[in-house]
Amino acid sequence: MKNHRELGALLQVLLLCSMVSSAGGEKLRIGTSADWEAWQRPGNAIEISRGKAGPRFVRRNIDAVANIGDFGGGIRAAGSNGGDAGNLIDGSLGSFWVPDWDDELENMYVEVDLGRVVSARRVVLQLREDGPPLEFLQVLLSNGERFFDSTGLPRPSTVRYSDRFRYSFNQQRELVIEYGLKPLQFVRIQVELPTAGAGISSLAVEAVGDNIALGIRERGGWVDILNEIGTRAEGYESTGNSNALIDGDIVSSWRYWGFSQPGDTEFTFDLGALYWVDRVRILGDLAGIAPSSVDWRWTRRNAIHFPWYILWGSDGSLAPDGSLRWQVLGELPEHPRNLRDIVHFEEQFSLRPLRYLRMRYPNRQCCITGTTAEFQIFGEGYPAGAILQSPIYDLGAVCNATGLSWQVEAPAGTRIEIRSRTGNLLEESYVFHDKNGKEVTERKYNKLIPSFKGWIDTVRTPGDDWSIWSQAYERAERGFLSPTPRRFVQLRASLLSDDPMQRAVLDELVLSYAEPLAAATRAEVYPIQAQPGQRTEFTYYLGWDVSVGSTGFDQLLMRSGADIELGELRAEGQVLDVEITRVDGGLDIAFADPFVRAGLIELDFASTIYRQQMPFEAFLASGREGRQVRQRVDAGDASDVVASEAIAVSLPVGSALIDGLALSAALLTPNGDGIGDRLGIEFALLNVLQPRLLHVALYDLSGRKVRVLHDQQQTAGPITLNWDGQDESGQMAAPGNYILRVEVQGDAQKHKTTKIIALAY
Repeated sequence: MKNHRELGALLQVLLLCSMVSSAGGEKLRIGTSADWEAWQRPGNAIEISRGKAGPRFVRRNIDAVANIGDFGGGIRAAGSNGGDAGNLIDGSLGSFWVPDWDDELENMYVEVDLGRVVSARRVVLQLREDGPPLEFLQVLLSNGERFFDSTGLPRPSTVRYSDRFRYSFNQQRELVIEYGLKPLQFVRIQVELPTAGAGISSLAVEAVGDNIALGIRERGGWVDILNEIGTRAEGYESTGNSNALIDGDIVSSWRYWGFSQPGDTEFTFDLGALYWVDRVRILGDLAGIAPSSVDWRWTRRNAIHFPWYILWGSDGSLAPDGSLRWQVLGELPEHPRNLRDIVHFEEQFSLRPLRYLRMRYPNRQCCITGTTAEFQIFGEGYPAGAILQSPIYDLGAVCNATGLSWQVEAPAGTRIEIRSRTGNLLEESYVFHDKNGKEVTERKYNKLIPSFKGWIDTVRTPGDDWSIWSQAYERAERGFLSPTPRRFVQLRASLLSDDPMQRAVLDELVLSYAEPLAAATRAEVYPIQAQPGQRTEFTYYLGWDVSVGSTGFDQLLMRSGADIELGELRAEGQVLDVEITRVDGGLDIAFADPFVRAGLIELDFASTIYRQQMPFEAFLASGREGRQVRQRVDAGDASDVVASEAIAVSLPVGSALIDGLALSAALLTPNGDGIGDRLGIEFALLNVLQPRLLHVALYDLSGRKVRVLHDQQQTAGPITLNWDGQDESGQMAAPGNYILRVEVQGDAQKHKTTKIIALAY
């Protein structure tokens, strides 16, 4: 047993064990299985092997015996020769189980527990090859149903075998039982007469596939049950009740009994990761309800299923109002036979990525028991999306994170998005346990006698000063994207795939850090609003502090998605002599002398803004010893002259995506005289952050398309086109008026604008 101080020390060792020194700085290297095991991840959606972390494949058509141990299954009992019973489920045909022929006949059995209920196609027994076939035996199958006591409660240690298959004078080496996708959890093999030299090599249970519903909560997902929808009694059920739908135990079914105000019930599932799904089975077995009971209401004769239902799915994308986008996956039309004649319901659909499932059905019969035993969710392929999050890494002191590099495997159709956040403050909370490991409140823990007290876990979470998650890292050369210098760092990786047969794998992450160039930085731009597409003059204020460990800087790197036309630079009222290098995405500014004391720089520049919240980022840099070290500049109050505290420029609030459509002339006259032969068309795309289809075309007044001028993906910025008067076939269009139409796809709808163009010869 360890107290929270000991655990905290262990955690500190864990977080520092991969940190190594290097010339010019330190490195935090994450690349072993132990490193990845420390990351928070969505349960069985991710596997870690040989120092790599990647999505786990979801299989079709599995042998449910092969991974029996993952669900706590195995040999349940063996009446004879129990030491060899494990040979039935070891995957080898060379080993076998055979009872002791001297035992009593009633003891010549073995029972196997699959650990969870599966939808079984067939059960296959392989008999020993180097001996005679076992001639007389029975195979008994159970979905997990128990025997019930006189009060109507199931007896936990019992199993009721409802299906029996008898073999007499058998001469087959392979025995196949077709089971028709019925639920199955337990298999019992009973030898009825000795056959000297015979034995059973293996047991296989061919099932639909890996059930994605198992492990939902371990992946960070959840299940909600909302009852009596649309009535005054509408409300959610407890977590304990909803667990019955996904626990792999057909006995622990979810039930209702005659609501006070009948209304619809809705099940909602968060799978915890984005899976490829194409099949949902809803098991309605009554195995958890007693055939008879002292309370007649809870008997099987009062049990029903769904009059109708609708099943929806969502990949997690949001509608314009912020709610999940849902698509209908299946629907059960209303029919009286649904209530009792159908036990297992199933919906199949094309394979698609889904994170959420939702099913609604009515509960409108009072004093009737409704039951849903188990949800099973199937698909195939690597998850389309899964997120891993690192522990909080302690750099040991306030340091300048200089870069993040990575080694990944990302075949076509896959990608990995890595993000970071940083801070200096941590909040600590404690989780208390009794001696059995059960979580208890602090008050209850303090009341326990010492011998009944368990361990205390210390939980560290980001404090109030932490940054939000950065944008995704596109390339290592961009440097570290979160605020720095900071003491604590946390990383997040999203593993994404558009192809169910391909996956992205994390191999190694390396965080580089060093002593800070400045103890603290702050920058702000003024003005903080501009008119779209208009050239605007700005001033950038950059201030910094130094401390004992600060090394100073001799370069300033300006980066933005907008153009930067540099003007005057000033420090303490003096114009600075600088060397400017234009690079992709901005400017590199080198100073003649390094800055080693606290100060303030004012930088004048001009730019044209085409999207909302356009950032102008800055990095301090030092190029001494031939190695450039960078430090990101924080937004903040750099100067008393302005009240901005922001490094992003906004545009006036509006929804327009197309602005300033203008023509070079009122009339196009393509007659070859060199005047008006081509018509210039200019406009700006605003606030289009991701590539969207921009379509520009000319139409005659009847609506017939004459010429397409642009039909490609485009982001925010100026657009320049021209028309020479020709149609799509290369012939001169007839004189007259034409409609110029500009269209771009927005988040919710298309945005378009038009203008009349006159053509004459």
